[in-house]
Amino acid sequence: MTGTSFITSSRSLLGLVVLLFLSGCSHDTSMVDGPLLTDRFGGFLLLESLTVSQDAADFSSGESIIFTAEFNKQVNWVLEITGATSGAVKRFEGFSRELTADNARWTGGTTELPFFKEETCTVVLTVLNEEGAEPLTTEVTVLGTRVYEGSVVADFETNAGSDIFFGNFEFELTTDSGRSTEVAPAEGDFFYLFRGTDNIVTNFFVGLIDIKASITGETYFPVPTSVPEDLFFNMFLYSFGTPNTIAVVQLIVDTNGTGAFEDGQDEAFPYGDLPVDWEGWQAFSKPVSEIGLTQAQVQEIVAVRVLLISDENN
Repeated sequence: MTGTSFITSSRSLLGLVVLLFLSGCSHDTSMVDGPLLTDRFGGFLLLESLTVSQDAADFSSGESIIFTAEFNKQVNWVLEITGATSGAVKRFEGFSRELTADNARWTGGTTELPFFKEETCTVVLTVLNEEGAEPLTTEVTVLGTRVYEGSVVADFETNAGSDIFFGNFEFELTTDSGRSTEVAPAEGDFFYLFRGTDNIVTNFFVGLIDIKASITGETYFPVPTSVPEDLFFNMFLYSFGTPNTIAVVQLIVDTNGTGAFEDGQDEAFPYGDLPVDWEGWQAFSKPVSEIGLTQAQVQEIVAVRVLLISDENN
């Protein structure tokens, strides 16, 4: 009896081992963990070329453009859209077998300032580190630019006259200071340029600009919300890469109830001191709660001041 029992147990064990082995050799790819051999060692093939859902879009009305392409394996890819007039850049990056509405839908936004204009854009799809992968190109047209929520403090598209105070201190501001098109603006057609020069004394203050709320036709800057945590102050700054230069940005609140900006009487809330040491445009954004404004003060912003400081003496 002992021997018979032993033989029966051995056969059962053998059968179990065989079943496990057969299961381990199944060719059902849905049971495989990790990358496929094709992804790791296979050559690259383009299965479907770069296509667009539409070759023109009015982003101001909520339209979007979907880019699609398909490969035989997962690859690293970069899709870059560049405005022919603005120089704006929107970039999508991914690691996948295809471009779809989930990973390559353009709603008119930008990765690198400036913003896009109504213009023709070049689209380039590049597959990285794959032999035989050639860049794929096409064009799309922006019929209407994307509309961003919020209230505009100043866009410098028109001469603001006395609504903007533009002053210099120890530097002599060059004649090209003021509204400018020297570089492509972050948005619109104009920006404000500070440039000073003085080779006689060591300088500190370059100049300042006071943008008064009266530029909007209102006593105070209109705000989309009075909740400090929900209200963001956004701005774009351009730098030529000059070292030892700082932009001091302040929100000015009417603290004496006159409804006018009075320097030295109204309270200045510092956005922060920003080292202006990069090249090109950069965007800055901060909730006014971090700047220190209360709900009442948010509704009484009477001016925005930007002060430029440098010890480069040029």
